[in-house]
Order: sequence, then C-alpha cells, then structure tokens
Amino acid sequence: MLTLLLRRMRWVRFLRLAHRQAIGETLGRTALYLEIVLALHTLAMMVFERLPPGDAVWLTLTTVVTVGYGDLSASTPWGRAATVALIYAGGIFVVFQGAAEYFEYRAVRRIKMHRGLWRWKMKDHIVLLNAPGINPIQYFNRLVREFRTVERYRESPVMIVTTMFPDGLPERLQDIGVVHYSGHTNDPAVLRDARVTEAAIIIVLARQEGEPNSDSATFDILHRLKEQKSKAKIVAECVATSNRDRLASAGADIVVRPIRFYPEIVVRALVAPGTEEILANLFTGHGDSCIRYDVVIAGKSWIDVVTAVMTMKAGTAIAFLSQDGTIHTNPAPGTEVQAKALFVIVRQGHEISPATVRKLLT
Repeated sequence: MLTLLLRRMRWVRFLRLAHRQAIGETLGRTALYLEIVLALHTLAMMVFERLPPGDAVWLTLTTVVTVGYGDLSASTPWGRAATVALIYAGGIFVVFQGAAEYFEYRAVRRIKMHRGLWRWKMKDHIVLLNAPGINPIQYFNRLVREFRTVERYRESPVMIVTTMFPDGLPERLQDIGVVHYSGHTNDPAVLRDARVTEAAIIIVLARQEGEPNSDSATFDILHRLKEQKSKAKIVAECVATSNRDRLASAGADIVVRPIRFYPEIVVRALVAPGTEEILANLFTGHGDSCIRYDVVIAGKSWIDVVTAVMTMKAGTAIAFLSQDGTIHTNPAPGTEVQAKALFVIVRQGHEISPATVRKLLT
C-alpha cells in the first residue's frame, strides 16, 4: 500500500511538471532560498562560534555539500542549533529537492519531445504541415534527404506538424534530425507552437492526395498562416487545378500537385521555381508525355537528331537508348548516336507515328 501511495504521489508530481515547460523559475527560487540559508548560517557561525568570515564561509559550504572535513565544526549549543535548522533541515533538503526537480524535468522533457508535445525554440526552420496517409515515413525520409542535398537547406532544422505520430517519430526520421509537434494543423495555437512566424519555409501537404476537398483544408491553413503574419516561403499542394489560383491568393508562394511517389518535386519548386510544373506534367500526363520510339539511328550527331525532331514538330528529344542497352540522357551536342530507341517529350495530342520518326531519322 505504501509503495502504491508513493508511486501515485510521484506520478502526480510528474504530471505537475509535465504542464510546466520551463524550470528556470523553480531553480531560480531554489538558488535564492539557498543563498539566504547559506548567508544566515555564515552569519550564525561568526556570531555564535566567533569564527572569522573566511572560516565561517568554509564551514557553511563543507557542511551543505556534506563533505565535512572535520577541521572546523560548530561546538556551541546555539551554533549547533543553527546548523541543524539552517543546513540540515533547510539547505541540504533544498539542494536535493532542487536536484530531484531538475532530473524529473529532464525526464519529462525527453518524453514530451518524443511524443511531440515539446514547444521547440526554432528559427529559420522548415515546417511540414500534415502527413501523407500512405507511406508517410518513406515520404518524409525522401523529402528531408532531398533538402539535405541543397547547400542552403543542408543545416536547416525540420519540424513535422501532424497527429499521425502520437507515440513518437519513427527512428528512421529521428536519425536524420527531424522533430515533430503533435497537433491539428488548422489550430492557431498549434501553429504558434510550431513557430511559423520564425520559419523559413512552410510546406502544406494535401491531407488526401486524390481528394479535391483537401484543398479547402489547405485554404484554411493558409488563412491561419496569414493571420499569424508568417513571413515564410509557403509551398502548398493543390489537388484540383481549378483551385490553384485560389490557394495562391490565400498566401501560397508556390502551388504544386501532390505527387506522393516523388516528394523531391517540392524541393525542386523551391530551388528552381517552374521546374515543378514541368515534372508534374511528365508524371501526370497533363500536357506533356515522354514517349519512346523504337528506331535505329546510326551515323548522326545528337544535335542533328534533336534538330530533325523539332523541325518536324515531333517534340523534343531528351535521350537515346544505345545498342548496348545504356540510356544516354541529355548528351553533348556532338555526341555520335548509335541508338535503337529514342525518347522524346511530346505535347499531349501531338504525337506522331513511329513510322514517321523512322523515316525522319533514317
């Protein structure tokens, strides 16, 4: 019964500490109290034991840290009474109490960090709002690693804001230096705790990749960010093409299509704005497609091949497949082409027949 009671008391104390983010105030009060106790005991030793100031301070300090060299000690009744009252009952107890508070605070801090309940003091960081419903760990891992390949973002702290990881971030994400805050991304308090006003980049992910209603949630988040006067560069995913202008007017600096199998597109949009549209068109087939033409090419330079394809308005040649099975992407203009297939970017609806390409290049 006593054990259970002690555990309960410790858990109540633990919860009390869990609701207090900073321990500086507590330690400050403890230090002030300890200074007063030490000053009073030093004065008592000077008065009751007739010790000089230096010896009085030495006796006080060796007693409070429980060293007790024995070279000095209180011998008078009043001196001993002052030592018991001030040092034993007051100073030593306070020292151990302060140490216990500090270590419990550190334990709570670790738990809150792990569970996404810690208010991280970040600046110029990257905030990722929401999480993909499918393979979120793989998505975030690839996205963050892509950020790390860019010089300007290599050291940028990354925070994920989502309710998806209530039991803590997976080790795979912790290992690449990601932290998270657990909360709903349309909650102004959660956005404040994520320090969106101090962030360098904010990426708003669509809650459901193929659900146009997700754009309404994204619009709401953008409105919340504008209310908090965030100065970050904002990238927002947009499911429905008809909502792109709406999200841009709501505060998104860059609007991209959600392509979950290629998270790197978000970083490309930041590093080289506009490339995200080109890549999205290739991935989704909305405008442009990459087509393979099985055609034998020999004795021509790459610039001749590209010129011939463009002259016939057949698209833009970007690569060829050599006879040994190697794909050569964006070769030098003077490269001699010995190919069995050609890859061409073609505007949707403007494809030409393989026979026409063979006639053009043979």
